Amino acid sequence: MEHDKREIILRIYDTIADQRNWQPVLDEITDRLNARGCLVFELGETGLATPHMSSWYEPAALEDYIRQHRVSELADHEIFRKQSLAHDAVDIVSDSVLYEDLEEFRARKNVRHVMQFGILHRAAALLNKDNPNVSRFSVQFRSDRKGITAAESAYLNELLPHIAKALDLGRPARQLALEHQSMLAAMDRLKIGVCVLDGKGRVVVANEEFSRQLDTYKVFRTSLRGELMLLRDGDQMRLEALKADAVNHGKFGARPRKEAISTDNKSYLCIEISPLYKSEDLGAGVFDGCILYSTDTSMPVHCHTSPLKLAYRLTNAELDLAESIAEGLTNAQIAERRGRAVATVNAQVKSILSKTHCSTRTQFVRLLMSFGADFIREPENKAETTNKAGTA
Repeated sequence: MEHDKREIILRIYDTIADQRNWQPVLDEITDRLNARGCLVFELGETGLATPHMSSWYEPAALEDYIRQHRVSELADHEIFRKQSLAHDAVDIVSDSVLYEDLEEFRARKNVRHVMQFGILHRAAALLNKDNPNVSRFSVQFRSDRKGITAAESAYLNELLPHIAKALDLGRPARQLALEHQSMLAAMDRLKIGVCVLDGKGRVVVANEEFSRQLDTYKVFRTSLRGELMLLRDGDQMRLEALKADAVNHGKFGARPRKEAISTDNKSYLCIEISPLYKSEDLGAGVFDGCILYSTDTSMPVHCHTSPLKLAYRLTNAELDLAESIAEGLTNAQIAERRGRAVATVNAQVKSILSKTHCSTRTQFVRLLMSFGADFIREPENKAETTNKAGTA
């Protein structure tokens, strides 16, 4: 079972580079849980959306259910959300929190609707507690069985932090997928640095942004054997810990944080690692390497800041400041632009970090990106829809 669990975790991380992998992964989890199906929900301005689902579901029927029972479904999601916010860990919540009497529950219109398709019980998890409107997981069970068992909950609770991280890191790939491009095939279009390493840590391919960072900052180096390394011993140790074992990757639960690597010009790179077990873009066999993602926080990032304001009750002035931070401006540059004293801006930034539970500006930029960002840069030749990734 432990070997099988490790393999499904690796397959979960393969979804980051190729969003098409989500359905077979959710099918595998469904089978393991003796369930009817698994879904990933998002809550947006227009209501509930289901970007990923197992193959049992008929998308049109699911959309019809959401349309008919939107109010009831949102009310249930709110109960699941409140139950999930007690701590940072990602854990599954049984639908027993939705009712006191099972027969009254079965009589509800939305429950009667799903019972037509052989579904009764379900369980749900909030996968991003920084931004509760995204990445909600749900599993539905057949009507001929009871709800989720303790053993099934324990199994899911080991997988959910990895699903949370894969969904979070997969946002750039998801934007590329909307143009029917896989991430590795179109990685030069990303504003973040991407570097693929083989099982020995050697650079296989990197995009233009990562190559720029490699040339600009004295943070990385490549060994004579082609291995990518971080110059500082402490940074390298953290990198090795993440590369060593896939189960390390979900350790931050529903509040993921990237490693902050300082550069020689007082800016920071946000570093994250994810395993890459298999990829069609790298051949049919097992690759067993990893992908390093690096975001230069001194570069402008167009983030969607309005949801952040609602989630953390930022003032309009703090929201404006957040947008300046996303532009990559230093406190001194923000003070000059706004005609304020640097000490005043320092105090305002400190207030924002406190409200958003971030220790550093780097973590704050990381948080901003989890609320939505434009990861895709326009190609110099807009007629071009494909590109070639450069090596580091």
